[in-house]
Amino acid sequence: MKTNPYIFSLLPLSLTLFACGSDKGKEQISRPDLPEEVRPVAEAIENESPERFASSVTYPIERPYPLPDVKDSAEMVKYYDKMIDAPLKQAVKEQPDSAWQQEGWRGWTLENGAYFWIDAGKIYEITYISKKETQMLDSLQNLEISSLEPSMRKDWIPVACVTDSVSGAIFRIDSRHDSDPPVYRLAGYSAEDDLSGEPTIMLYGTLDLEGSMGNRYYRFSDDQGTTAEYAPDISEEEDTPQIEIDRKGKAKRYKAKPAYWLDHIKKNRPPKPTE
Repeated sequence: MKTNPYIFSLLPLSLTLFACGSDKGKEQISRPDLPEEVRPVAEAIENESPERFASSVTYPIERPYPLPDVKDSAEMVKYYDKMIDAPLKQAVKEQPDSAWQQEGWRGWTLENGAYFWIDAGKIYEITYISKKETQMLDSLQNLEISSLEPSMRKDWIPVACVTDSVSGAIFRIDSRHDSDPPVYRLAGYSAEDDLSGEPTIMLYGTLDLEGSMGNRYYRFSDDQGTTAEYAPDISEEEDTPQIEIDRKGKAKRYKAKPAYWLDHIKKNRPPKPTE
């Protein structure tokens, strides 16, 4: 049987290419001196591996409204480059091992929570906002506020949007930071309302952070004696958060399911007439 000489002449080259292609997998950065709790996260970022990073996260990961939350590892892999930018990578790579600190029940962190919080080896909160996310956030905020009735727009910033899972009512919370403390506004719309028009109810109030976990409590009122309360941070034992509105002693509760205002604006607008 004759042997093709070209096979043997190409074999060393093939082995070389294979070796070069596998170098990346062999040259992974390792941080053995880091605390076990934070090592998977730090190594995933240093090795610039979206997949490893995504597997080191507890979902969902909340992003500042109206940025969408990251629901699972598949979304995180796609979102990774928008969130994990050069300054964050630099902080993780250049900080000494001793810079990682455990802060009681909150878990492990770097630079006092400037980037994220880790518990049981996984990130459960990302406090850092990248430059790309900031640009996206500004764009979505401007787009959302511009969709409101004109008198409701100036100097207001979107904070949250929820829907009542029973009635279909839509509530939004906005804030103004030109006073101390900041002013918050609750605007409510029935399922039939034009979302670009006047809301059915509009109250003003404050945000209080209570307890060791800093749980959020929004409290609103108007000069007619109507009040409303909303606490979005519930414990595992509690049911869905609720908005409770009290009109002259008659209270009504709305189950508050997180939503995105712009999604409802699209549904709310009538179709364009055909030519």
